[in-house]
Amino acid sequence: MVSNLKPHCVDILREQCKQESMRPFQARGSNLVRCPHCLMSEDVCFCHLRNTDSSPIEFILLFHRDEIHKPTNSGRLIADLFPDDTKAYIWSRTEPSKPLLEHLNKVQGNCTILFPNTDTAKAQERELRIVAPSSNATQKHTFIILDGTWKQASKMFHQSEWLKHIPHFEVSSGAKRSFLVRHSSHKMQFATAEVTAMLLDTLGHLEQSQKLLHYYQAFNKRCLNSRRRYEAP
Repeated sequence: MVSNLKPHCVDILREQCKQESMRPFQARGSNLVRCPHCLMSEDVCFCHLRNTDSSPIEFILLFHRDEIHKPTNSGRLIADLFPDDTKAYIWSRTEPSKPLLEHLNKVQGNCTILFPNTDTAKAQERELRIVAPSSNATQKHTFIILDGTWKQASKMFHQSEWLKHIPHFEVSSGAKRSFLVRHSSHKMQFATAEVTAMLLDTLGHLEQSQKLLHYYQAFNKRCLNSRRRYEAP
């Protein structure tokens, strides 16, 4: 366990939620002794693999409240690797926080929602050209990442009137298939960190995409190992 890690936006948000909650969140395996940073059981801690970097784009992680405390949540891995380029907020259908609205107002015209692929609606077809910032760039492009299950992310997208004015983008099926061929063997069902790695890949930021994907794979392996030990008789 690494003891000198600085809390990032997701850590801070999680603590705020704990303070405001009327009852404690009990995750599966809550009796385990967990690392306070990576939330894994101490014997499978992967904090030593956290190697922070800068990102060519800014991320707004918009968490469904059920996700923020889960040790298996992968959205927080984005903040692990790119802490200076990531913000985190809790989603609300009708009462988004004032800091979130202020942030969205600040990046207006330079912000996109990563669209959750659903059967009930399709992302508008448009070409999105975003490149790594040059020395003359004044602001990185911001992507809102909806962090929840597939059903939760769809609900967050479709029921938030205050998000409707923001352009949205869906990684194409061709890009998904290409990503799977090169990096994975499972079907087109992705965790938040994988979708974000795919987004970076699609935008041409291959180094950051690979870094996030490898970090997610290490995280996922430890989650599986921890689950097997917990479920063992």
